Amino acid sequence: MYTINAANMHRDSSETSFLRKALDYPNYSVYPSTQAKKILFGPDKQATGVLVDTRGARYTLRATKEVIVSAGVFGSPQLLMVSGVGPAETLRRHGIPIVAHRPGVGQNMEDQVMFGLSYRVNGRTISALNDAAFAARAARKFTEKAAGIYTNPGTDVFGWEKLPQPLRRTLSPRTRRILEMYPHDWPEIEYASANYFFGDQFQPRGSDPNDGFNYASLIAVLGAPQSRGNVTIRSADTAVPPVIDPNFFSDPADMDVAIASYKRLRQFRRTKAVQPFVVAPGEVYPGLNVSTDAEIETAVRKGFNTIYHAACTCAMGKPGDRFAVVDTRRNDSAPWLIFLPL
Repeated sequence: MYTINAANMHRDSSETSFLRKALDYPNYSVYPSTQAKKILFGPDKQATGVLVDTRGARYTLRATKEVIVSAGVFGSPQLLMVSGVGPAETLRRHGIPIVAHRPGVGQNMEDQVMFGLSYRVNGRTISALNDAAFAARAARKFTEKAAGIYTNPGTDVFGWEKLPQPLRRTLSPRTRRILEMYPHDWPEIEYASANYFFGDQFQPRGSDPNDGFNYASLIAVLGAPQSRGNVTIRSADTAVPPVIDPNFFSDPADMDVAIASYKRLRQFRRTKAVQPFVVAPGEVYPGLNVSTDAEIETAVRKGFNTIYHAACTCAMGKPGDRFAVVDTRRNDSAPWLIFLPL
């Protein structure tokens, strides 16, 4: 899903929505093509500025009040570590002087995965763009009138729920105990309808059959993931990308819920609201021959993707929490999310 500007039907972003206007503010400066290399600290271990690099030219930006680290879920822990804030063992391995031993920097990473079922349908979907002539006409219509298939964000209907009791009873006792820890109104599953072939996400475009037919999908997203990944560094230089291990499905509860969600998607497919749009042979991916829990697990592992909601690598916590990176006032590093979903 993307944010669409209703005025011109173009994709919107933080840059088009906020940055362009902010550039006119007298107290706001943007340094293009500039990378933060290191946070600088004074003798009292208070951040005093940032060493940056603009196309090979290095210089220091001095802070008069505070330094706010906002480099994202991957960049923030990387910048902290190369600056000497992070797990001491990691810092020593890369010859980085230790400013503060913070073992939680880069840990506790959460992300949500999605997976789905694809069907042959009787309406026009993104599959139609496999026809070069139609794609050209659609592009012209979008350019001239801001209308047509290119204005669709791909997934435009969403819903959330806790698993209903019949499926909930299929979960392991451990998984049920975990889910019971969440508030009563916390959805465990997010659903989306997609006007494209979802299929195997490890293949280009989900391996759309490209056979002249139109395909659509029903997608499920884990709303309370239990697996935890991490981010670390491979160099003391931020120019070298960090090492990211999402560790998807490392907690068995996630697969437990994923299998139940798969079954729930098939229940949606059989509803009166959806049936009129599905044509033979119906479910094309992974196919109704995939029916046992083991077969569904294989399909999920083969065809899942992230929805790019990674968070929590600079987690907030109470004093005494050894894995907390920021306190409840967001001091020490970047303000960040405590847990998913967004």
